[in-house]
Amino acid sequence: MREVTQYQAGGPHPAVSYGPTDEGDEWLLAVTTESEGRVEIVLDEVMMYDLWTEVRNVPWPSAAHHTEERGRLVRQVVHAANGADEAMLRDALRALGVRDD
Repeated sequence: MREVTQYQAGGPHPAVSYGPTDEGDEWLLAVTTESEGRVEIVLDEVMMYDLWTEVRNVPWPSAAHHTEERGRLVRQVVHAANGADEAMLRDALRALGVRDD
């Protein structure tokens, strides 16, 4: 099993940011942490798009309504919706009880 390193975001000037690197096809995700200062993660374009899509389409987190299974199901719905055409999206909305006016 691989060891996981966790950091607590924070510090005197906490920040979370992202943007393209000088390489052009890579993205940098940076977080200011309590103990290590700035931590940077380099993502390729596909990984950054996947992260952006997931974050953009996931509702604001609520601990009272979050379960691991619910989170997994929401992510599956979001990924399926991103690849769906308009007819499929209308069908999905109807299945979820949302009126498509």
